[in-house]
Amino acid sequence: MTAPPTSNWLITSTPQDNRTQLFHLPPRPFPPPQLFSQPPDDWPQPVPVPAVPAAASALRALEALDPTPRINSPTAANVPGAKPHPPVKPPAWDLVLIVDTGASMAAWYESINAFVESAYKLGHFADVPVVSLHSQGFDPNRSVFDSVEVGRAGLGDPERKKIVLVITDAVGPAWQGQTLKRHLAGWSRTHPLAILHVQPHPHWGRSALKTRPLNLRSAELGGPNTTFETQVPDFEFLVPAEPLPDSFVVVPVMEMSKRWIEQWCRLLNSSKWVSQQAVVFPATPSPDEPDTLSTASSADLAATTPRIPQARRERDPLGAEGLVVEFLKKSVSDTANLTVLLAAAPLNRHIMQLVATHLMPHTGPEHLAEILSSGLIQVIGTKDPGSAPYDQIVFDFLPGVRKQLLARQRDGQKDCFEVAQIIDKHLAAVVPAVEGLAERIRQLSPPDIVNITEENLPYLEVERDIFQARIPRARADAVHRMSENIERFKKLTHSVP
Repeated sequence: MTAPPTSNWLITSTPQDNRTQLFHLPPRPFPPPQLFSQPPDDWPQPVPVPAVPAAASALRALEALDPTPRINSPTAANVPGAKPHPPVKPPAWDLVLIVDTGASMAAWYESINAFVESAYKLGHFADVPVVSLHSQGFDPNRSVFDSVEVGRAGLGDPERKKIVLVITDAVGPAWQGQTLKRHLAGWSRTHPLAILHVQPHPHWGRSALKTRPLNLRSAELGGPNTTFETQVPDFEFLVPAEPLPDSFVVVPVMEMSKRWIEQWCRLLNSSKWVSQQAVVFPATPSPDEPDTLSTASSADLAATTPRIPQARRERDPLGAEGLVVEFLKKSVSDTANLTVLLAAAPLNRHIMQLVATHLMPHTGPEHLAEILSSGLIQVIGTKDPGSAPYDQIVFDFLPGVRKQLLARQRDGQKDCFEVAQIIDKHLAAVVPAVEGLAERIRQLSPPDIVNITEENLPYLEVERDIFQARIPRARADAVHRMSENIERFKKLTHSVP
């Protein structure tokens, strides 16, 4: 196999950018946007992927696209021959960040926040607008993009120079349809556009993006994607590659890391051939599809709503036990162990990260992302995970899955007790239903009388499943009454007239 030419790769020796900034970049007059809801200050704060700030700093290389004079060193006053600096003009380029807010992206919110905050510190971009991409979710009639945000960012406006980055895991159903591709292909004809994949390259096969290696060269510095020249790499002769269509747009796809972003910056900054992973979109995707999520996917995929889709399987003929067995068999051990622990907890991204931080601190967002896109989880709330508060439950396991997972805990009462202690400590002040949960599990005493409401229903269902699946010595009569009351409440409030 022949490797790509060495000259095609820009090699960096360290993951961090330690260059000294020789000129002063004025701070922005406004802070970065608050993209996602935050947990209380006394909760452990999830840590973003360490390489993310360095990845954002790699965008400094795009300053070469701006011919604006810069102040590189101070000029001493009253020194013979000293010349005044030319006036510093405003930067010529904007950086538009399109952020996927799909349900499976919840694990990466801290890393996205870190990337956006780091990008805001780059003074050579005039503006850093953020546009939400609704790839997966809660209102099927909602547009994939908000027209107000798109208009405010100026996407598609040739009068303003823009660099566009799409941050996503490409798992949401919108990535299966033509609407999103039509938008990206259209913007790529006006601006240089690339996709930042939050997952490492070996895991891209789980997503809807089918990338291929290509050698690219830009005929115009900072030109849109339609100015790219393409070559099929030499090593593809061993496995014949699919021919490129007659009319297409190439969109580079990168890991969110310094090395990958520097490689893409080299493509925009020079006329050299550069090796890139890329996805090929039709230049003019079918315009017949409405701009809503309900029709952004195939009919089979739409039938699984509100379930978070699994990447390579849209429909599951297996029951709850089969789903659990298949997932645990294919997932890494840390992901499997974290999934089993989370079966004893109500689910939103804050609580899931809280349990992981306390009981499995060596896990990272990639493990939680694997759980969210496992096909075991469904959406039960009406709010996006990004805006839902820490005490509102937005996820749940599919019917029967929680009990199957609880049955696979090594020490059911001990594991459930440890999770309940965490939930009780951090949520009891705002969710009375979980107050004393750990003690009830320790004493094997389910509650006798419960006032069920829409707010505490998800918490009570978790407690009922814990007692039914893992603590058979608990009072069977109390567990039975609790289950009957829950089902009666759900029948009365969730029935369709």
